[in-house]
Amino acid sequence: MNKQIFIGRQPIITADKSIFGYEILFRSTAEENSSGVSISDNLSATANVLENIYDMGLKVLMGENPAFINVTPDILKRGMIELLPKDKIVLEILETSTIDGNAISIVKEFKSKGFRISLNNFTYDEVWEPLLSLSDYVKLDVRQYSKTEIKEMLMLLKGCGAKLIASKVETDEDFQFYKSLGFDLFQGYFFQKPSIISSVTLDPDYVILLNIFNSFQANADIEEIESLFKMAPDLIYRLLTLINSVAYEFMAKISSVKQAIALLGYDNVSRWILTIVLASKKSDFRSDPLLESAMIKGRMMEDICKKYINKGLSDKAFLAGMLSLVNVALGMSIKELFDKITIDHVIYEALVEHKGKLGELAEFMDAYNSADYITADALFKRINPSASISDVLEMNTNALMYLEEVKKSGLV
Repeated sequence: MNKQIFIGRQPIITADKSIFGYEILFRSTAEENSSGVSISDNLSATANVLENIYDMGLKVLMGENPAFINVTPDILKRGMIELLPKDKIVLEILETSTIDGNAISIVKEFKSKGFRISLNNFTYDEVWEPLLSLSDYVKLDVRQYSKTEIKEMLMLLKGCGAKLIASKVETDEDFQFYKSLGFDLFQGYFFQKPSIISSVTLDPDYVILLNIFNSFQANADIEEIESLFKMAPDLIYRLLTLINSVAYEFMAKISSVKQAIALLGYDNVSRWILTIVLASKKSDFRSDPLLESAMIKGRMMEDICKKYINKGLSDKAFLAGMLSLVNVALGMSIKELFDKITIDHVIYEALVEHKGKLGELAEFMDAYNSADYITADALFKRINPSASISDVLEMNTNALMYLEEVKKSGLV
């Protein structure tokens, strides 16, 4: 089932009013000021932001500018952030964070990995001193202080070596004043309110999501995890989208689920699944008949390929069958779908240009699913003269039985 996703973005500008970067903000609706979470729900909000970044792609959201993302040390230690490109991310430590020795160690670790650090809405307190020396940016909410207090804060912060950001700057007059004081960067309504960017993605089933996550926690082998992914066409699509995001501009064209997992890395896929789990916070299960059909079609094309075409193409046949219905679930053409993901040229040619043996197989499946058995039989004979459509009826039954067994097992 598809779902609308939203993300807020507010520019951070330089003294000459050029865009330096963007703060990424959680939004649960298209309403500008809606967040849908309380300040105590930072984990869920950050998980939602990350999930949406992974689905939309960082380059689409940011261009070449850095992204400022609100985090706490507790969120950092979960590892979700590590999927993002370090040179494009500024970790903005929320003022509500608990700062102790453990928190300082975590921030130091991420700093050493190459992430930049910003202190959000900073208010001086001795416990924050160790983080000041680690920070690349310090952001002050100028509405919290009088102009005299701001001058005093700047005197205190000048020696820390961080660039200073004035946030909540409401007018151009204020901008000119804070610029004269020596702030390096600025953020506020005087330049631009947060804008809302929306897109559409597929909403994964929560139970299968948990099963995949638990398999990662149990260090299951990649074949077992691949088999679980094959029960979730929506997650396969989102995995392919993640690979195509700015963080993973790989030259490789994906030809199987196993290859996608291996390319991203076992730990990275595990962190991504955790992000979606934390962002969803659901306990119900919704079955989407179209995605069930995608799973059945992928399974049938895989089995037909193994028996009548080439076992070496069976993984590609599964992806081709599954993707040929995912685009329908998303309400886009197959060409538009492939603009969002990096896929093996054999699968692309099969579904977009109807070329090759997989193209013939896809045409056969369309005729078969439309109950045009005369056309289907002729296409099947072209694939393999010894092929029998009665075998396909058996494969269809096996795929349906497989789906029912999966449901009964509680995996979906």
